[in-house]
Amino acid sequence: MERVEEPPGFWEHFMRPRDPAFTDPTDDQSADLRDRLLDAVAELAAQISTREQELTATGQTPTQFVREHALMTPDWHLSVLRALREGRDVIEQLADTSARSAGAAGANYPQLGAAWGISRQAARKRWLGAVSAANETANKEPVEIRAFGGEARVAFHVDEGGWWWIGHGADGTPGDAGDDVTYDTKEEAAAHAGAFLQQHAVKETHA
Repeated sequence: MERVEEPPGFWEHFMRPRDPAFTDPTDDQSADLRDRLLDAVAELAAQISTREQELTATGQTPTQFVREHALMTPDWHLSVLRALREGRDVIEQLADTSARSAGAAGANYPQLGAAWGISRQAARKRWLGAVSAANETANKEPVEIRAFGGEARVAFHVDEGGWWWIGHGADGTPGDAGDDVTYDTKEEAAAHAGAFLQQHAVKETHA
């Protein structure tokens, strides 16, 4: 089979993270997922139910009537609850795997948080080290700001998954973004740094 050569830059473009990466599920899609999850949970609940195990061990085949009424018993609902717990644990494990795979491929903490419905800071705490310092998304060049007689430096913090600034005003006052504070964009961090420099500019005095 003849090999088809990809155009220059194909893989670079193909692997670049899309933003946004997804759309929220529709009501119909959510309902369909719920039904399929319920089917899987019910199947597992039947497998771990002691009532079902007892019937199987004695060679009994429960009638449809018995099965329908068994669904009303407390022990059946407890079996379902245990099956749901198992499903929750599996989903959490799969989420961890997907988050770390996304981070290694180029996603950042704001994107991981958005996908899981949590903040950037919460995503960083949950998946610490998931975002690779080597990927192009996270490896940003710092920016030096000189304004109002002061200086500030804006840099991307990989572990925090956002931009941060530190600097000192013309009046000698030091400042930074603060503990556990980062910004989604370089421009936002620069704006805060610029506001700090302006606030601590040395006012001119007229004789």
